[in-house]
Amino acid sequence: MLGWWSLFNLPRHVLPHVLSSFARALVPAGQLMIATHVGDGDVLRTEAYGGVSVRWTTYRWQPEQLAELVERAGLRPTAELRLPADGRSGPGVVLVAQREPRV
Repeated sequence: MLGWWSLFNLPRHVLPHVLSSFARALVPAGQLMIATHVGDGDVLRTEAYGGVSVRWTTYRWQPEQLAELVERAGLRPTAELRLPADGRSGPGVVLVAQREPRV
């Protein structure tokens, strides 16, 4: 299952429920890959994509916070990639997690 830069607009109180839903949807040993913005606090966006007018909040997470939410959802993190900021966007994190296989 893939949540590729699609979770950062979810309010903080909603994301744990979404991750739990993902965990329930995975088959045993199934994989989840998510990526999101790294940082502290929330950012109200009014412009994006090279000047397009928008209105949304970007909820940034520290990698450790995100991994803890994934674990609470019942998944085991198996890989993490921290992406540095580039000229266009801030830092990011890619997290891969697995539902435990049946014994």
